[in-house]
Amino acid sequence: MSNLDNAIREALSAEDAAFLARFEEEGKFIEAMGTFRGQSGLLNVFAAIITFAMFGAFLYCAWNAFNAEAVRDTVLWSAGAVIAMLAVAMLKMYFWMEINRNATLREVKRLELQIARFAASRTAP
Repeated sequence: MSNLDNAIREALSAEDAAFLARFEEEGKFIEAMGTFRGQSGLLNVFAAIITFAMFGAFLYCAWNAFNAEAVRDTVLWSAGAVIAMLAVAMLKMYFWMEINRNATLREVKRLELQIARFAASRTAP
């Protein structure tokens, strides 16, 4: 937390400070669970299910690649394992982008509140 954040907190009333406390940074687990709320929550649930399914497909393909007797089968099962892990990696990046989007929106809302409070204090008699 910076000195600017501390100065802003000191300048706010108790009510404003309590309201801003709702937008404080949360733990990583809570931020990750936050991706399942909101407009795209159902899509994110579906993406999480697909992520676990792709990881299961990776395990299945890797197991069969190690147990294959022919070289052709080993190569095909290994290709399936690589494709499944690429899908898992892409979905993981999608979730990190969602977490980043939520954090950015939270900061924008904090700034909007601070600007509105500042404008109200400048126009008040």
